[in-house]
Amino acid sequence: MNNNTRVHTPRGASVAWIFAGMWCGLLLLLGTQLLDAWQRSVPPVLLFFWFTPLLILLPGMLRDRLRSVTWMAFVSLMYFIWSVLRIFAEPHSVRAQIELAAVILLFICSSFYVRQRGRELRCSQDADTDADTDADIEAEV
Repeated sequence: MNNNTRVHTPRGASVAWIFAGMWCGLLLLLGTQLLDAWQRSVPPVLLFFWFTPLLILLPGMLRDRLRSVTWMAFVSLMYFIWSVLRIFAEPHSVRAQIELAAVILLFICSSFYVRQRGRELRCSQDADTDADTDADIEAEV
C-alpha cells in the first residue's frame, strides 16, 4: 500500500467523544461570533476576514486530516486571546464567557483528538504491516 492510499479506520469510543466535543466547540464559537457580529452590525467584508482562519480548515477536518485539526488548535489560540480581551472589556457578558468556554473546548478537544487519533491510526497501520508480513512469510513456505 503506498502513502497516497488512505484507508478509513473507524474511531474508538473515546476518540469519537473527543471528535464530537471538538465540533461542538467549533459550532458554539461560530454561533457566538455570528450573533455578536449581527448585534454589532459588522460589515460582511470584516466577517469574511474574521471567519476565514476557521473556515479554511473545515475541508481537512471533514476528511479527518490530523494536520488540519492541529492547525485548528493553533488558530483557536487567536480566538482565545480575543475572548480573554473581551472578558476583561465586558466582565458580566454571558456571551463572552460562553465564547471563551467554546474556544477552550475547541483547543483541548483538537489537541486530544490529534494525539488519540494518531495513536489509533499508527496501531491500525502497524496491524496492517504485521498482517502483510505474516502473509509474505506464509507465501514463502
